[in-house]
Amino acid sequence: MILQTVKHNRLLLRVPGFLFCMSLFLLSGCSEPAQYRLNLVAVHKVELANDSSFESEHQLEPIADILEAMFGTPDLPQIPPVPGIEDVLDIDKLYMAAGPYGTDEHGKAQGLYRQHCVHCHGISGDGAGPTAAILNPYPRDYRLGKFKFKSTASGSKPTHGDLKKTIENGMTGTAMPSFKLLDSDEVEALVHYVKYLSIRGEVERYLIEDGDQFAELFTAVFKDHSQLSDDEKEEIDEMSTEEIKEEQETVDAEIVYLKSQENLVENVMEFVLSKWIEADDNVLEIKPKPEMNLKELEESMANGRKLFFSKDAACSTCHGDTALGDGQTAADFYDDWTEIPGGFYDPKNPESLPEFLALGALEPRKLRPRNLRQGVYRGGRRPIDIFWRIRNGIDGSKMPAAKEVALTDEEVWNLVDFVRSALPYDQLSRPLVHKPENTKEIN
Repeated sequence: MILQTVKHNRLLLRVPGFLFCMSLFLLSGCSEPAQYRLNLVAVHKVELANDSSFESEHQLEPIADILEAMFGTPDLPQIPPVPGIEDVLDIDKLYMAAGPYGTDEHGKAQGLYRQHCVHCHGISGDGAGPTAAILNPYPRDYRLGKFKFKSTASGSKPTHGDLKKTIENGMTGTAMPSFKLLDSDEVEALVHYVKYLSIRGEVERYLIEDGDQFAELFTAVFKDHSQLSDDEKEEIDEMSTEEIKEEQETVDAEIVYLKSQENLVENVMEFVLSKWIEADDNVLEIKPKPEMNLKELEESMANGRKLFFSKDAACSTCHGDTALGDGQTAADFYDDWTEIPGGFYDPKNPESLPEFLALGALEPRKLRPRNLRQGVYRGGRRPIDIFWRIRNGIDGSKMPAAKEVALTDEEVWNLVDFVRSALPYDQLSRPLVHKPENTKEIN
């Protein structure tokens, strides 16, 4: 099981006392500097999968050391010296967003993330800030590296402009407000800091979860016998003292390599950063929406209505026959921030839930498909916004991408016209008019 006591000042457990101190720090300041919390939810997920526990000195602490060496601290961020990272992150903008809120010697704002974002998204970008538990939907956990509303293809990272749009416009129907009143350079600073937290979180998860990093180190040779799993005990009991010592030396050598520039730059950062660098190349190019007269618009909406119930589009499968978000397949949906493999909660194994809640996970909530009758669209209600949602899907949710082999661009526009203009007034949910029977005509 994960450490029950804090042996390293960078391995902070989510315990009530820490939350209370953190809340005081956020509201009134504190003598203790802010610190990133290790993703213990990801750690425990790997522990359950491997039937073993992470060892502090040879797994958890080296991971924390690597993250601090590469990304710095919440008060003093830094970016790894990796080719191409300057195209994704601007260190000057990170300095504006990081640290306690205030101004520099020139009167320029600093600590913007802590001023505007941390109470929801948390210091570590884990979406578990002090107010997160009372919000629905929960704030975004950046560490997964997934963002729902973007112009890029499914599975791709958002562009800088996508994130800027979200920060400026906010998200209708959520607690995410618009920050359009901020100066442009302040918005830019927040965009860069969101990317920074996401990249840092992805690197952290890669170090924890990938089998070629720390997850499969045989650290049982360093543990007290009482801390071993049954499988580890069986293996250790079959080893001689000399074999245990040799294995300890092997693990130490592997850790030296894992912390090396060669591994971190060529394997870890290459895997994570390349997707961010390629984001602009994955933007879906859309031809302008065709101009229509009233008759053409009515035809488009009628075609969209047919597609809504068709097998090719299959919109009603999730959104329901009345578009209220109550389709038959929507009963057990969880998003990727909650559900294994992206998150922590496995609906097939609910017994493990208390362990994850104790480590900082928020109570799992089922994912509800959008009630299209309300006309509330979190990613924007412009025609192009809804086109992107249909064509690209929504990463992290159950909304799939409508591949071009199934729907043409014209058909996607038909759906857009139906959803935006016709569906709110459509008679889908009205009962059939009862026609009386056996009536007698009166002369």
